[in-house]
Amino acid sequence: MKKNKVIIVDDQRTVRGMIKRWIESDPNWEVVGEASNPFEARDQIIEKQPDVMTLDVHMPEMDGIEFLKKLLPQHPMPVIMFSSSTTEGTAITLEALDAGAFDYVTKPSGTPESLIEAKEDLLSKLHAALNYNVSLYQNTKSTTPSKILSAKRHTSFKTKVIVIGSSTGGTTALRKLLDDVDESFPPILVAQHMPENFTALFAGRLNAELKVKVIEAKDKQLLENGTVYIAPGNFHLEIQKLNGELYTKITQFEKVNGHRPSVDVLFDSVVNCGIANQTISIILTGMGSDGAKGLLNLKNNGSITLGQNKETCVVYGMPKVAFEIGAVMYQLPLESIADKTREIGSK
Repeated sequence: MKKNKVIIVDDQRTVRGMIKRWIESDPNWEVVGEASNPFEARDQIIEKQPDVMTLDVHMPEMDGIEFLKKLLPQHPMPVIMFSSSTTEGTAITLEALDAGAFDYVTKPSGTPESLIEAKEDLLSKLHAALNYNVSLYQNTKSTTPSKILSAKRHTSFKTKVIVIGSSTGGTTALRKLLDDVDESFPPILVAQHMPENFTALFAGRLNAELKVKVIEAKDKQLLENGTVYIAPGNFHLEIQKLNGELYTKITQFEKVNGHRPSVDVLFDSVVNCGIANQTISIILTGMGSDGAKGLLNLKNNGSITLGQNKETCVVYGMPKVAFEIGAVMYQLPLESIADKTREIGSK
């Protein structure tokens, strides 16, 4: 059986050894090279032609971001970053995703539980990386969204709320989608698979770049037009109705479909509030199936449902499952979703 090839790039030998043991515990994978710095890695990539690379965000001589920017134009491949959960590590990881990294794994804290979780996360993302749409690399390069408002974009919406679910590739996809959104849009709630400490920084970066207000959601916030609410990492985000008004609801019950936040939890809460027929629901790039059943539930209760198409997804997983079970009414390229939302929402 032909095995998938991985190169590990990390300046610590003990960490490389740990990652190698994790990877080779799966018989479908083999580690064909290890490098302690980007220069060693470059030579091995040319020689070994790996399918996937793991990369530490903090590297000697050349940091991971600079390496990605130099490497990917010449050798497009899925790169999984190893990130610390510190503020600095989180910021660098988000920059890496903007620079074209496929995904990231949070470094374990050292407890047995964190080691098991990191190993399972890595193996899952290695598997997903085999479906990486490498042709999208040119479109995943960092761009600077404009804060300038365009009067012609303002729309009179009749839709009460927009809900979005995303996972792998979602940080970049959301950034591009929301760049075409303005303060005339109804409240937008987002369940993006992301751990604690990442979501506040992610929301802050988007808020600084986009035309709309973007915040990490807190419990019992009144939903306001022109505001994007990002589900906090390790918590579920829902919509609740209190005294006839719509509010956020933050909970921390068990993971759903292996995720917290879960897209299905957000989507199902719309139906439970009785506002599905006044909602536009969107499912974006991501591995797995979270959100597919919730999107079908929304559609069956009157929501207009949109899914990102295969050609523009980093991983055509969640939207594919949703499409195959009949949950998607309009399957569109990422760049067309905001305009379609604007068109539907004004009717």
